Amino acid sequence: MSKVIDNSNYSLNSYIENNRTKIDEALVSLRLMKEVDDFLEINNISQRDFASKIGYSEAFISQLMSGSKKINTSFINRLEKRYDLKINFKITCKDNSNFISKISNSSIQININIFGLIESENIFSLESNNSDFSELNSNLFKLEM
Repeated sequence: MSKVIDNSNYSLNSYIENNRTKIDEALVSLRLMKEVDDFLEINNISQRDFASKIGYSEAFISQLMSGSKKINTSFINRLEKRYDLKINFKITCKDNSNFISKISNSSIQININIFGLIESENIFSLESNNSDFSELNSNLFKLEM
């Protein structure tokens, strides 16, 4: 006689709660695979040809594309080398209330969607309070749009 399992307390929310880390990891992998999928489509490359050229099975590439397998650095390395690409990773804040979302040795990224820009004068103002201005010395900063 088979054992009866009570699923009445097992909901979608509890599944998500119990598997949050795995779900989040799969979503990160899927973000990159979406870019790979776009690359393949733009360059008219089939998944079969892609798999063959980077040295993976078609089944493995299909699993990466579906999110059942997660990307790894070996995959990224092979992709970059075979197609002479550079995968850029950018760390940015999800919180739009942060004015500065990226700082590096060579640049500062400002969330422009919360600023108004008077381009000719290199002056920024808050959209919610356009009487407050921050002036940037154009000799020190380069604006990229």
